[in-house]
Amino acid sequence: MTTAQLAKARKHAIAAGATNVEFRDGRIERPPVADASVDCVISNGVVNLAPDKPVVFEAAAAPLRPGGRLVIADIVSTVRLPDGVTCDASLWAACIAGAAQRDDYLDTIRTAGFDIDTIRDNDHYQFLSDRAIGATTTYGVTSISIRATRR
Repeated sequence: MTTAQLAKARKHAIAAGATNVEFRDGRIERPPVADASVDCVISNGVVNLAPDKPVVFEAAAAPLRPGGRLVIADIVSTVRLPDGVTCDASLWAACIAGAAQRDDYLDTIRTAGFDIDTIRDNDHYQFLSDRAIGATTTYGVTSISIRATRR
């Protein structure tokens, strides 16, 4: 999150009267929370921007109490993306180049200590650039939502 996004999130939580929500500035690979101290980790389209997804999911599992939830929406692909895509900065910016192959992505979540409860395809998600739209056709890049429980 940028500083502006963090301020906006805090403002909206206050406006909603949400007293059980806290926003902290940190890195996805090392969230600033103690192990086994939270009930839920959420992410909306951020993991695909991280180059080391196993580290991210291990970092999401660590602060969760057993039975805690991971709830995410992200971008995945049907096939592994070729170097021509994964090395293209404009496709990283379009949230395409970091998309992991779907089965690998799900296996990474399981390996990190989660049981996947729900997987939903986000059929109405739309990519905007022509190159991103092309990637959806060529490589099966799509949006999914996942709910998983920490073992």
